[in-house]
Amino acid sequence: MRPIVHIGYHKTATTWFQRSVYPHAASHRWVPRARVQAALLEPSGLAFDPERARALLMEGDDGRPPVLCEENLSGYIHNGGLHGFLPPAVAARIRAVLPDARIVIFVRSQASMIAACYMQYVRGGGTHGLHRYLFPSLYLRGAYAQPFKVPRFSFDHFEYDRLVALYDGLFGRENVHLYAYEALRDQKAALALMEGELELELDCGRIAFDRPNASWSGALLPAARFLNHFTARTVEDKSRILHIPGFYVVRAGALAALSRIYRRRGAASLPGPRLERWIETRFAASNARLRALRPGRLPDDLYPGEAAGTNGLPPAETERPPLVALLLIRWLLLAAAVSLMMLGAWSLVGLMPR
Repeated sequence: MRPIVHIGYHKTATTWFQRSVYPHAASHRWVPRARVQAALLEPSGLAFDPERARALLMEGDDGRPPVLCEENLSGYIHNGGLHGFLPPAVAARIRAVLPDARIVIFVRSQASMIAACYMQYVRGGGTHGLHRYLFPSLYLRGAYAQPFKVPRFSFDHFEYDRLVALYDGLFGRENVHLYAYEALRDQKAALALMEGELELELDCGRIAFDRPNASWSGALLPAARFLNHFTARTVEDKSRILHIPGFYVVRAGALAALSRIYRRRGAASLPGPRLERWIETRFAASNARLRALRPGRLPDDLYPGEAAGTNGLPPAETERPPLVALLLIRWLLLAAAVSLMMLGAWSLVGLMPR
């Protein structure tokens, strides 16, 4: 048995694996996420020490090989893996620390993945609309528009074949295991397949077959985006009118409760049919290369390898609104917030004893 390193991607049930699956492995020793991050992600680019990282990961060694699961090892979704610079550096770090590891990569149909990423962006405090989130270069100017200076969402991050090929070169094709997120519709069958391929033994009687990090309902997006203007957390590419301490947690709890009521209106059709077709076309060549790397691993209907040509531009129906309108809305919100604060202050003054 050898170490297992599950590197993501985000939005492919990694929270479920971290909470419900790998901690119940009989064959491997679960390494908590905080320790994985401290060992492989927190050291700066020129300060990484493989021996120190290995020592952190081997804390609590009980003779079993470690199993790691950390989606940020494949890169953070809201900054495109720091413009694609982070995933290769992390791959080299894993190779230096655990050269005999088996690598686990879960992928997800790009249209569904991108919808889930946007929902996660709003859930994390994002305020921009879908088009602004997906095509930031159309809205930004100067240094902010240069992704190597200020990384933003990037479609390149979801060209899965490039990451798989990178790990194939470092660890050998036979040691890089690709799985489709869609296969988790039958969680028990998916785990049985992983157990056989990874020499992994799980105590299935203790595994909760649930969804611990279910997305919010798409019906709540307008309300969530408005409320997010009053908190600075947690994504960077956003707008805010003012930051109210503690409001992030309060609004998250309220929206999560409402989401359970509106569960049926989810994120599946969030991009819209034209944008969804554009996304499928955008990734057709990448998916074709991935199929060549891993024949039979991807559902044919969800990862199209052939699509009509595209001029590279987003669908016209999702064109950005005029900048003047955006500024007007922002100033109106700001004026309303300031007015409420002043009314609150005057009320407090009126209640003070003279």
